[in-house]
Amino acid sequence: MVIAVVFDGIEVSDIKCFERVYGQVGPDDGQDIRIRAQRGSQGPVLLSFALPGRNYQTVFKVDDRYDMHAENYTGWDIGGAHLKVACLDNNGVLCTLDQYATPLWEGIDRLEAPVTRALNSLPSGNCVHALTMTGELADCFPGRRDGVMQLVDYMSARLGRRNPVYVYAGNQGLMAPERLYGCHTDVASANWHATATYVAKHLGSGVLVDLGTTTTDIIPFHEQQVCSLGYTDQERLQTGELVYTGITRTPVMAVLEHLPYKGVRQSIAAEYFANMADVYRITGDLDEHFDLMPAADGSGKTRYHSIKRLARMLGADYDKSDAMEPWLDVAHHIAEKQFEKIDRAFNKVADRPGNPAGKNIVAAGAGRFIIKKLARKNNCGVVDFEDLLPGSDRNMRTADNCSTAVAVAALTRIMRNASG
Repeated sequence: MVIAVVFDGIEVSDIKCFERVYGQVGPDDGQDIRIRAQRGSQGPVLLSFALPGRNYQTVFKVDDRYDMHAENYTGWDIGGAHLKVACLDNNGVLCTLDQYATPLWEGIDRLEAPVTRALNSLPSGNCVHALTMTGELADCFPGRRDGVMQLVDYMSARLGRRNPVYVYAGNQGLMAPERLYGCHTDVASANWHATATYVAKHLGSGVLVDLGTTTTDIIPFHEQQVCSLGYTDQERLQTGELVYTGITRTPVMAVLEHLPYKGVRQSIAAEYFANMADVYRITGDLDEHFDLMPAADGSGKTRYHSIKRLARMLGADYDKSDAMEPWLDVAHHIAEKQFEKIDRAFNKVADRPGNPAGKNIVAAGAGRFIIKKLARKNNCGVVDFEDLLPGSDRNMRTADNCSTAVAVAALTRIMRNASG
């Protein structure tokens, strides 16, 4: 066992994997802390790294369990509706990538089959696992703290004790599951931070726009640092950095209240008859690979079925013998209203006083076709997230949609390699 006292300005390369002993190191109590650390039993592990502007005066001990040679790094993004999994080899090349439908509001056991399938698809060899999440918001949990802890406990048990498991905790870095008590606010819905941190390390300055199936993240970064004003969901909803709108799961009634139909402006029903997957299926923009959840009425996912659902929003019916053009106009109108909402939020973030990030966009998520339109409207350069991956297979079209899983795996690899 190695004992280390860490002072201001520590570099990533100076440390490896440690159990944190809480308390400040001072001239009178440093020795006492060293003794307690030396006598500590096998326990929690924290992978710590320096952050700009932070002072570190903490005692650590090295835990050899987490000092193994890793051949693969797997990132798990546990959402309330989807599980996204990305595995990178030790060179950072993407080798496995997929997403699964996981309606967590029905219970945590809905993770069972997807996790099993994902584990069976991973390559052989020693693997380091890293978790990030938004699933703690699911209705099956009494609160966010309980959601974080239950998800971490569940995944830690499933991934086993042979391979290390870390949890992404935003500015706190990667933490072992045993050390999360009291830190749930750093972990809850922090997946956006992993993506933004990874992007910032590669491009320096710009704005990450991650438009997924449910939400849109708009995160500025500058000089390789994330410079968002908010961190929690509530803070980011206040700053415009989080917009609760996406290309599949968002109900149409959440996008607008009125629309024109055959030249007449009318209200729409405040019912979950149709969602944005229906809208983009009608316009022809939807990649069906991203729509994994059942339709609002549980029926088919064809343009015909989507128009039938959309017609109900207007108190109407649609039959195959009816003209399709009026419904194409309706769908395009709804899509434009969603775009306007995202555009307003983007300009609120990009144009805020003192924002040094500029307007160059990194596009991630299932809604990249909307982000490309956003870039054109605002005269921005745009880079796809997948273009930042070394040697990635361009046939893996879900790389952008699984950016959070890819990012947390990549950051784990970077931090472990830098420490060893």
